[in-house]
Amino acid sequence: MISEEERKKYVEFMYNPENEYNCDECPENKDFDDWEGKYPCGQQNCWVTCHCGEIME
Repeated sequence: MISEEERKKYVEFMYNPENEYNCDECPENKDFDDWEGKYPCGQQNCWVTCHCGEIME
């Protein structure tokens, strides 16, 4: 479980379009190997792009 402050920082990061592809700072960065063309979080799509897409639709 995360604290309210950590949750707030997470939400602020994920819903800021300026953070797209900022993998080094992303809280979802798990340092996965990108041999499959994935980001360090292990996903094929940027988490920030997905979150921001939710509010832009």
